[in-house]
Amino acid sequence: MHRTVLFLALVLAPSCKRPPPTTMAEPLVTQNTPTQVPAAPVSDVPQVVRNMMENFERVYFELDAHAQSDEAQAALKANAEIMQKVTDIKVEIQGHADERGTTDYNLALGQKRAASVKKYLLSLGVATDRITVVSFGEERPASSAGGEAAWSKNRRAEFRITWGSGASGTTN
Repeated sequence: MHRTVLFLALVLAPSCKRPPPTTMAEPLVTQNTPTQVPAAPVSDVPQVVRNMMENFERVYFELDAHAQSDEAQAALKANAEIMQKVTDIKVEIQGHADERGTTDYNLALGQKRAASVKKYLLSLGVATDRITVVSFGEERPASSAGGEAAWSKNRRAEFRITWGSGASGTTN
């Protein structure tokens, strides 16, 4: 009897959600090295990568959606053009969701968003080995305020850029 009550209490208990962080970390730019340095000071980032960081655009999504709008596709085309010009870089596409929905749902939605962006970049000729995807769900909001204006900023895909011989998969 006690096991049944404990089991029901665990199954029927509402899932706990962590409070969102108060600030969002900016997308990282890293240089692939044997020690996988997590972030390079901006002064150590090659100019072409700094230009790319400035020109790479975030992609925003509608509520509960992972398909890109025409505006998002235009931004992704610009991103693909940059990647085709700078061939020794890779990107990690980070999928995000707003705070509505469960943690598991938002992680899955962020993954679908990142995967759809990857699929579109692949269709534009970017090599598959230059793109990875990860989902942060609701854990890294662009805006911690409530309401639709803030939520629309949180429904996004953004990019972490890596460069160097480790990024291209070739030796220089």
